[in-house]
Amino acid sequence: MMPLNLDGGQVREVSPKYVSIIDDVLSKSLVNSSGSSGLESFVSERKKVLVVINDHTRPFASGLLGRLPLKSNDVTTIVATGSHREPTPEELRLLIGGDAPPYGGRVVIHDSRNPSCLKTLGSTTRRTDVRLNLNVFNSDGIIVIGSVEPHYYAGFTGGRKFLLPGLAAFESIEMNHSLALDDRAQILRLEGNPVHEDFMDALRMFGRQDDIYSIQLVMNNHHEIEFASSGNILSSFNDAVQNATEKFVCEIDHKADILIAVVNPPLDIDLYQAHKAVENVKLVLKDDGVLILVAKCSDGIGNRGFYDLLSSKSDIAEAVNRKYTFGGHKALRITQLLQRAKIFAVTGIAPALMETISIRPFSNLQSAVEEAVKLKGSDSSILLIHDAGVAVPVPKT
Repeated sequence: MMPLNLDGGQVREVSPKYVSIIDDVLSKSLVNSSGSSGLESFVSERKKVLVVINDHTRPFASGLLGRLPLKSNDVTTIVATGSHREPTPEELRLLIGGDAPPYGGRVVIHDSRNPSCLKTLGSTTRRTDVRLNLNVFNSDGIIVIGSVEPHYYAGFTGGRKFLLPGLAAFESIEMNHSLALDDRAQILRLEGNPVHEDFMDALRMFGRQDDIYSIQLVMNNHHEIEFASSGNILSSFNDAVQNATEKFVCEIDHKADILIAVVNPPLDIDLYQAHKAVENVKLVLKDDGVLILVAKCSDGIGNRGFYDLLSSKSDIAEAVNRKYTFGGHKALRITQLLQRAKIFAVTGIAPALMETISIRPFSNLQSAVEEAVKLKGSDSSILLIHDAGVAVPVPKT
């Protein structure tokens, strides 16, 4: 990121509490598994194993697949894309560590819109019809590799999300995401969060927890593993949530007039993903403030559901409550923020596209900050949040 020239003005900076990597925490985790036997024992008892990995929009640990003792098993590796596009060949090579996984076997890209690869599981208590990729039913052991970070309406990523939305039908994902309209669907919140509880319902319906070996990771901005918890899907997730909370939540003395939210890869891939940073940081933005989003957005807008709603200039709240469509929760949250603040953006998206959704585009950060200072005054308080896709600044209580 280019240095800022503020004519003597000061910028406070915050970032996640990353630490130097001094231990092989993964190896220790795979041996000292939480609530289950170690990974070696798990795979030795199962012939047909499914390895579930994140897609290109989530942090991944390069080289991790080479640590799995799977050369004697019949292995399928599946990329849990959820509703996202499939990875490009280069993105896939990065995810699996080459042209094929180090342990061999076949690689499958989940396709949420292909009914031929889906099987109905049932309905959750919140009436989400759950259909899942057939591969989860056709294996006798599932290894789930997830990364855990704060998530603005699911509470946290990782763990239980490998099924829903990771390997679910598009309609299942859409129904689950509609629960994000509930005020209890908040960042850092699990208890009482309807989105999280819907994930948990799907996991309970699937059952077979003894056949799931979970590896939950907390990673730094270089995709190095800082923390790992392995074994039982629930306990490994809960352990990682505790570590992620300590790492990603940053207390701030006072709110700012101007926020600069810098989004790191891979969440900077498109506006749909980068919007997470807006939600993460808005708690520390004063009313009538300016939020500056800095994200490459090489894939442009991404899923257009929220964009089409925003550009229609209709009553967003009325539209999404009448009939929820994918991305409606994002459109509503952006609209609510625009009612009390301005949003600027430094991205690779065509300026005309951004202007149609009331986000003011800039070609570089310096010009965006200068315009924000003009609006808010030379004595404005400015806060720069690094890695804003996962950092969660909160006001001190």
